[in-house]
Amino acid sequence: MKWQYIEEKLEKQGSTVFTSQELRRITGLTASSVRQLLIRYVKKNLVLQIKERRGLYCLKKNRPHPWLIANKLLRPSYVSLETALAHYGAIPESIYGVTSVTPLATRVFHALNIAFSFHTLKRVAYGGYRPVEIDNTTVLIAEPEKAIADYLYFVHLGKKEMNDRIRWTIFKRKLLFSYLKSFQRRGFMDWAKNVIPNND
Repeated sequence: MKWQYIEEKLEKQGSTVFTSQELRRITGLTASSVRQLLIRYVKKNLVLQIKERRGLYCLKKNRPHPWLIANKLLRPSYVSLETALAHYGAIPESIYGVTSVTPLATRVFHALNIAFSFHTLKRVAYGGYRPVEIDNTTVLIAEPEKAIADYLYFVHLGKKEMNDRIRWTIFKRKLLFSYLKSFQRRGFMDWAKNVIPNND
């Protein structure tokens, strides 16, 4: 089976980040044949093996967006916190790693020279994200109000420092407080009301 055909199938299905199992489904090959195929094309530098995540690969030719890699590195998760806030223009800083939240344990992966950090949210607060199209594929990112709610939660926990250059006017206040309430954390709402400026 020609690699060009496999690449085209992966790209058509939006699977530029894929597992060996996904490659099996696409090609119809056995597990052993897929393993040998991946070894061969990793050596030829046509496929990149994503570090610290066994069995996860991406195409060298059509390198995927870092947010897609983040979504695939740890499931379930979605892009949030500083990465999402910078994307929405809520903070002026450039963010070089990718920050995500997950109901699973906190983890940091280093893959393809990028740091991917995953911060643990309680399951009752896991939500408020949406699919967006990036580089012809779908990635999951927090809504603006959920991204800042997630961020404030970790500031309240003492795990992040407050950014004093947040552009609060971009957020819908009612929706933001709805997300803050979902954390069900004692004292969090009163603290947030003192932190968030009233722009009414």
